[in-house]
Amino acid sequence: MAITNSPTSAGQTAQVQLHDIHVPEQVSNFPIAPGWWLLLLSVIIIAVWTYKKFKKNKLLNSSKNQALTVFENNPSISAKECITLLKWAAMQYVNRQQLAKLHGDNFQDYLIKQLPERYQVRFTELSTAAFKEQYQETTTTADIDSDCQQATKLWLTHALPIIEPTASPKSETEQKELSA
Repeated sequence: MAITNSPTSAGQTAQVQLHDIHVPEQVSNFPIAPGWWLLLLSVIIIAVWTYKKFKKNKLLNSSKNQALTVFENNPSISAKECITLLKWAAMQYVNRQQLAKLHGDNFQDYLIKQLPERYQVRFTELSTAAFKEQYQETTTTADIDSDCQQATKLWLTHALPIIEPTASPKSETEQKELSA
């Protein structure tokens, strides 16, 4: 079949020859545009950062989880055992020498300071009787044990992990030397 084009001369038609379709050369995917490299790099950095945060958080909460497990596995824990558990849990996060010397009301005050303000009053109400009875030879009642258990659960769930400020407060002797 002949395709006619504009006549080159009167009454004469030119035949056009069709050629096969030429496929262009394959476009290479490399090198990838710099924007994709930046996206890949940022995804890797975010993934590594998230993994490190997760591991740090898991390590930080391991003592808290261990204390909660001990507490939950002993449903009939006494008030004295609750206070011992609280001291053990607190020692996992702070300087042992400072915390070991605290007992009674001083230890209770320390525990109260570690809690967020909205839980401090409730913890004080629940734990005061147990701290008063701790060093007496009287037998604690079931009410005191129950209240101390509630206070222990409250403190373990809301005060831990304890994050110490980076600058530790000066000791009394250092403060006296600075003021003199």
